Amino acid sequence: MDFEPMDNASYDGWKFFIVCGEGTIFPKNVTRELCLNKIPNGSKLYDVLYSYASFSLISMERPAYRKEDTLRLILPFLRSYGLSNTSLKQYFKTNLNLTPGSRRTMRFAQEITLPFLISSLYEHYVCEACEVVDIPVENTYSMSLDLDYWDISKDEESTVKKLGDEIVSMPIINRPSDESTMDDISETDKNTLSRLDEIFEDELIGLQSFRLLSSSSPLGGEEKASSFLDIRRKTALNADDVMLVCSSDSDSLLAHMIREAGGLVVAFNATPLTLISSDIAVVSEDTTILSFLADVFQSSGKGHVEELVENWSTEAIRESPANKYLINDLLKSSALSAPLVTNVNHKTPMLDLNERFLQ
Repeated sequence: MDFEPMDNASYDGWKFFIVCGEGTIFPKNVTRELCLNKIPNGSKLYDVLYSYASFSLISMERPAYRKEDTLRLILPFLRSYGLSNTSLKQYFKTNLNLTPGSRRTMRFAQEITLPFLISSLYEHYVCEACEVVDIPVENTYSMSLDLDYWDISKDEESTVKKLGDEIVSMPIINRPSDESTMDDISETDKNTLSRLDEIFEDELIGLQSFRLLSSSSPLGGEEKASSFLDIRRKTALNADDVMLVCSSDSDSLLAHMIREAGGLVVAFNATPLTLISSDIAVVSEDTTILSFLADVFQSSGKGHVEELVENWSTEAIRESPANKYLINDLLKSSALSAPLVTNVNHKTPMLDLNERFLQ
């Protein structure tokens, strides 16, 4: 989503709080849950397509997909079962799940920083989330999608449903190792890949459903990085005034950019790829810790946050420059389930950190 240029002068001295939604304030399984509720055997359909889009071995004979492309590969099947812009928006309104503490964290961020949200998810979900967490929609970037633009006939719906049933019967494709080649892939997986290639590169072509699929583009790593550059252009922010909260693999390029430019990058319940691109690693069931770190960052800067995390203790939390109510909330939540917090040392191997922080 684009928005009008801002008055740069009005943000001199401000800090910026940028959140990559999936895995941080949003659950990681939003689209899978949508498929489960809207398509017969929808979770299996999603899992097969996710394994297909995530297949990392690229050859000259095969199309190149990314994990995020699952969000567009699933669209013909969602549309064939009658999903529209209105019903999708209503579904997310009714089934909006956020990480505990997210509402308070984002509303607090709005008071002390200029918050932005970057997400691979459909804009319908992000718009509903914005109403709840009180962030302006114009401060968000997400996957643009118009389900109503394409007129799908009953015959086409039937064709797509049959293809969906066929995909549901397929096995989930095994993830290849980093050292694998196509010769190492099982015949079963090769057959599944070949059949899915036929469906998406041949049989759907010419259908309105294919136009829906091909006209949609989720935000992957490069698009998220471009979103940050767009924010920077419109606000004239300094990168060292940015705190980024990230979690998924597609956040890693953006995390690397901001960390290298002097900003603070917090990996929240993150994947290994994102962990190694971050300054601080956090594992928590609640986002109160993010509110706390954002407040310290806003008042005292990156160095103070890293020093605080290096000496992480109840005493250090109590003596921090954070809002006293936040300190009490963090200590209260920690008594139930204390967050794991540590600095990421980029000069040493990541094995110990990964073993401690991977889900």
